[in-house]
Amino acid sequence: MKLIIFFLPLFLFANINQKIISFYKKIYPNIEIKKIKIIPTPPKKYKTLKILINPKRTSGNIKIDGRYFYVRIKALIPVFVTTEIIKPNEEIKEKAVLKKIPFRNFYARPLYKIPSSLVASKIISKNAIINVLNTKKMPLVTKNSLVSIIIKSKDITIMSFAKALEDGYKGDIINILFKNKVREAKVIKKGVVEIE
Repeated sequence: MKLIIFFLPLFLFANINQKIISFYKKIYPNIEIKKIKIIPTPPKKYKTLKILINPKRTSGNIKIDGRYFYVRIKALIPVFVTTEIIKPNEEIKEKAVLKKIPFRNFYARPLYKIPSSLVASKIISKNAIINVLNTKKMPLVTKNSLVSIIIKSKDITIMSFAKALEDGYKGDIINILFKNKVREAKVIKKGVVEIE
């Protein structure tokens, strides 16, 4: 007796809910989806599934074998929330706590980790969600800080101090106030700029 095996595409029997969960988990790895409602009731077997949902939203459409279905999810998501007002360039790590909140429409992707080098890019109010738009990597030079200047001229190198007029990362050209004149300088390391 010969054994005949039919290889059917896996997606023919794939669970639609699992596909929706996987879709959200690609963007929000820690999301906990509690409920998925699909209207009208989808078929148990299908050939094609296309997810048309905007991942920032809790609802949207999917397309199964050419038919549209409405999907709404209820979920929890862990996010970092501020415990106090954070000013620009202040470190965030000690002023935020992890909380689980109902998933909703986010205007920016929340952060799941807060490295010690992360600072506020603008004023963040108390109880605000820490996200990619209100944070940035700590600059090597911060606006209004005192910086060391290395001035190179032919065979002479002079060290002095100036005021940074803007934030700067390694390699950035920033404006500084040196001897009551605005000059351009290159950021070379933390708190140090160079004028050639």
